Amino acid sequence: MGFEPIYIGIYTVSYALAGIVVSQKFGAMADRGVDSKKLFIISLIGMAMAALSYAFLTQFWQILLAGTIFMGLARASVPMILTMIRHFADTYGLNAIKVNAQTRSSVSLIWIVGPPLAFLSVEQLGFQINFLLATTLTLLVALYAWRKLPKADAALSQQKAQSRVVTVLPKTVIYLGITLFFGNVANANYITAMPLYLTVELNMPLSYPGLLLGLTAACEMPIMLIAAKWANRFGSVRLLMFSFVVAMVFYVLCQLMVSIETFLLIQLFNGLFFGIFIGIGISLLQNEAPNAIGKATAFYANMMALGSMVGASLMGIVAQYFGYKEALLLSFVAILIGFLMLLMFELSSKRHRGAEEVSEVSEVSEVSEVSGK
Repeated sequence: MGFEPIYIGIYTVSYALAGIVVSQKFGAMADRGVDSKKLFIISLIGMAMAALSYAFLTQFWQILLAGTIFMGLARASVPMILTMIRHFADTYGLNAIKVNAQTRSSVSLIWIVGPPLAFLSVEQLGFQINFLLATTLTLLVALYAWRKLPKADAALSQQKAQSRVVTVLPKTVIYLGITLFFGNVANANYITAMPLYLTVELNMPLSYPGLLLGLTAACEMPIMLIAAKWANRFGSVRLLMFSFVVAMVFYVLCQLMVSIETFLLIQLFNGLFFGIFIGIGISLLQNEAPNAIGKATAFYANMMALGSMVGASLMGIVAQYFGYKEALLLSFVAILIGFLMLLMFELSSKRHRGAEEVSEVSEVSEVSEVSGK
């Protein structure tokens, strides 16, 4: 449509902020007993309305208004489906970490197939037809969700709502959410800077960045599925710390590699990091807020979205003045901050557990002394 880049930035920030507000609101409503299925369908309707609007609107103010309202609703779809999945796992006594990881691995599979199909479709059919196609597909998904997804038990929802007196998220959820934010800043910065570094500064073919991203996705999918077992064995926080260490090694290696063969090889590190990071992150926050699953899930999605925005934005600023290789160092800095935060959290938790054990031993000793007397 010929809009200047600044307008694209205004649009992106506007609907992202609207999505954050709506996601947290929907999460709070789900925690109060509102059926997550209904909220999910509402978000899908918003997505369909956004796509329909984009097919016909031509003025920036119209697109901005439609995007802020409808895409704000649409962004709540992911937190709502994740909330439903967690409730399903809890209801049927399933391993929540494993179920979440399986769901996220299927999303990665869609990302491998989806973008190439989308670009091919745009090339063959044009933008308007594609927006209309997106509208139709979204409405079909909403219809399928309405017909097939189970409705939350009203009595159970009311019982849960009465037991949930939490009005704000626990501090641990906010703290861990910020660590995930830094992790996604690192990943988003890498995804944005790497293609430009390879093609502009190393003069590699345009197809190579896509090859690296596809290989990473192929590596991360099985890691996501295995991560649930690792988390149960070693602990989610410790496993996440390990993934951040792997990421630091990867980002350092990115500064040293100059050939496509070596870049392909080190994608194993990136796949290991991101597979663990994305596989257990949502469960980590949900487990810290069992009485506020909806809010915790929405907070997770919002921190990931903010991380993507900040990572991409910082890359542009650093690359403007220093270069794309230097911009990749931002990923190392962000992941280092996240690792240090996780380390402090783990040490604090260990001290807290130690204090509780000492207190329990003291209570048992006092009871034994009283019994002896």
